[in-house]
Amino acid sequence: MLNLGVNVQRIAAKGNKGNNRFTPRALFASGEAGVWYDPSDLTTMFQDYTSAAPAVIGQPVGTILDKSKDLAQGAEEITNGDFSNGLTGWVTSDDVSIVSGSVHLANTWLFGAAAFQDVSGLTVGKFYKLTLDTEAISGNSSWYIDNFLGVYVQRITSDQGRHSYILQATATSFVLAFKKFGAGVVSLDNVSVTEIQGSHATQTTSVKRPVLARHPEGGIRNLLSYTQEFDDAYWTKRDATVTANQIAAPDGTNTGYKVNENAATAPHYIYQTGFTFTLGEEYTQSVYAKAGTHNIVQLLGTSAAFGHEAWANFDLSDGTIGSKGTATAAAIQSVGEGWYRCSITITVTATSGGSAGLTAFVQTKTSSRVFSYEGNPSNHIYAWGAQLEEGSTATQYQHVTDDLRYDITEPFGANSLNYLKFDGVSDGMKINHLTSPNTPLTAWFGYSATNAEASRIKYLLDIETGRTIFAASANVAGKIGYYDGAWSDFAADSNALKVLTYDLVEDNAKIRIDGTQEYSDTTYDQQAIGGQIGLFANYPLTGQFLAGNLYSCILRAAESTDKEIASTESYVAKKTGISL
Repeated sequence: MLNLGVNVQRIAAKGNKGNNRFTPRALFASGEAGVWYDPSDLTTMFQDYTSAAPAVIGQPVGTILDKSKDLAQGAEEITNGDFSNGLTGWVTSDDVSIVSGSVHLANTWLFGAAAFQDVSGLTVGKFYKLTLDTEAISGNSSWYIDNFLGVYVQRITSDQGRHSYILQATATSFVLAFKKFGAGVVSLDNVSVTEIQGSHATQTTSVKRPVLARHPEGGIRNLLSYTQEFDDAYWTKRDATVTANQIAAPDGTNTGYKVNENAATAPHYIYQTGFTFTLGEEYTQSVYAKAGTHNIVQLLGTSAAFGHEAWANFDLSDGTIGSKGTATAAAIQSVGEGWYRCSITITVTATSGGSAGLTAFVQTKTSSRVFSYEGNPSNHIYAWGAQLEEGSTATQYQHVTDDLRYDITEPFGANSLNYLKFDGVSDGMKINHLTSPNTPLTAWFGYSATNAEASRIKYLLDIETGRTIFAASANVAGKIGYYDGAWSDFAADSNALKVLTYDLVEDNAKIRIDGTQEYSDTTYDQQAIGGQIGLFANYPLTGQFLAGNLYSCILRAAESTDKEIASTESYVAKKTGISL
């Protein structure tokens, strides 16, 4: 098993310290208005506005459920949903009956048996959850819901058991209609419609939704994509071919790739492009390699940013470094079973312009550099786990598929961090049904931004009623602030990964960054909450979009104690992957 150079038990223990002692739920125990959005809780994330599809890493999020009310259910809206009182409250066709306490829909043609109920007393904008049990009695089990809050829901084939749907009410009433589709008999039972309490966030336009993403604590170091899937299109193959799953990799999985040269008289290598490098900085690239019919692997910097002489050869038969070009340093480490981790460090000597390549695995005839030669398709090495990172040493390997999802090979599941990735162009969420009179406000954001230095204001959160704005870049570039009828802001790095806390009390407002008070204001004017509320955008969701990652968002319409502020900051910091 590969030793990646990290004491997993020590880090895991550090990450879990005090983890169960505080949750933001305590902030809302007295019933204050507010929201708590937690991307790490997948039960609150849905891909679409109708909340029919659970969230999947790498896919857009159309609905976020608010946890401030503990996802508590409201009063039952269905009459006789368990059919304990026969068919009371339901309008049915002739071929519907009660059998053993459940309703049976029997059908002999395409659309036959049906059961209806008028549901009223809903509140427009609030979210309601439909649950029911189904079972196929005979024939096929196909059935569908003709109308649940204006949405047609179809379930077909053998989909049986417990079903759940979450939708936002667009009217105060609707007709819930169940129908049997195709021949056979299906039973329904335990039908329930209840409000999910809280102020949930939505994005109705599919192309404007943030994407759910995940990475381990500490953030992305590996700049490559698809770091051990060399057959992916991210990797350009220059007179070389790759074959997946040919050998046990250093982590014990059968994910080692075979890299073959072809017959051309040419350079033979694979590489990635498209990086932006910082002039004067050092970058280290590494790969795990094992000898096949060849025993030499070369790491090569192909960009003008490094010069074409930035390379080193590694002998995989004896674990030695052969010839080396202008690379600042080269290193090789045995990790067992014939695998070596090879790395070179390169200093950026010129700006790279547009596309820039860096990583290349080259088959060579000898330990001397041979850039172009006649290849033999039988010649190969094995490769796994490529990494490109800023710095002078190769750090713990991170497996990256794309910039939305990556993992490390050690068991860090408990410390993985989910976040919402906003593009800064059109992505934004709308917070629904959050209202409170003139009130103090406490807001915590765990986030990082990438465009907060632009000339326009970039909004973390914008409340229409009272026109309260939390901004990552207010008035001019490089500021953090808020608006309560007038701007209050201060110079700060608004793009860095941080926990940002607004403690806004009448005539006594404070802004804290990573647990330290950075700003105070004795003129804060308390505002009401309501109307349209935009998250990572202005309140009509038409502009001032912030690009970046949202790890945690908590808003409390109440004054918070110093202890509550500090405890919540620690909680948000853990969700954000930083230490206070």
